[in-house]
Amino acid sequence: MAKKLNIFLSFLISIIIAFSCGVYFSEDLGYSRSEPTIVKAGQTVDAENEPSNGDGEKGATISTAQNQGGNETANDEPEATRVTAKNRFSDPREFRYSVNSANGITLTWLVDNLTGKTINYYTVKVSTFNPVGDPSYDEHSGKNSFNLQYVGPVIPGLELGVFELFTYQGALDSIRIDEVDLEYADGTKETVVYNRTTKDDSGLNNR
Repeated sequence: MAKKLNIFLSFLISIIIAFSCGVYFSEDLGYSRSEPTIVKAGQTVDAENEPSNGDGEKGATISTAQNQGGNETANDEPEATRVTAKNRFSDPREFRYSVNSANGITLTWLVDNLTGKTINYYTVKVSTFNPVGDPSYDEHSGKNSFNLQYVGPVIPGLELGVFELFTYQGALDSIRIDEVDLEYADGTKETVVYNRTTKDDSGLNNR
């Protein structure tokens, strides 16, 4: 009986010693149960995977685009570059207007495409003035500035321009082309600053 009791006690002591050694070595090696990482928007991760929000706080990493489900989109629409008319258009072969019996104004403006590119669309922006240099206004809309839009293509060296009845005015004396917006076949855009004025009223009518 005593022999069996000694065997049992020896076995129990062995288990206690083994358990104590296991706890000691696990603490020495630094094993511990960690809490799950919480991801916060706007935080970034460093090279050692220790997240930071830039203020010294540690947390998980997530980019703004990921936080928003990747819904951020860039504006792919190209902006127009402003340039002068030099090397864009030839000197105008025609730049005059006419007035019909109902005060309808037809503008004629013809130039060559010197841009070296094919023009898909262009918009000619014009302003109208009376004999003393003040704005003159359309009898129906009350406007004195107009956008005349055209569709190409106009390949390099070919003619582009305006021949259009675009306003009704009894007091008009001069027409100024302010700018010409160009959209090329390659997708780029330019705004040509023109700033030329005509007082020549000998043009043809577009009835």
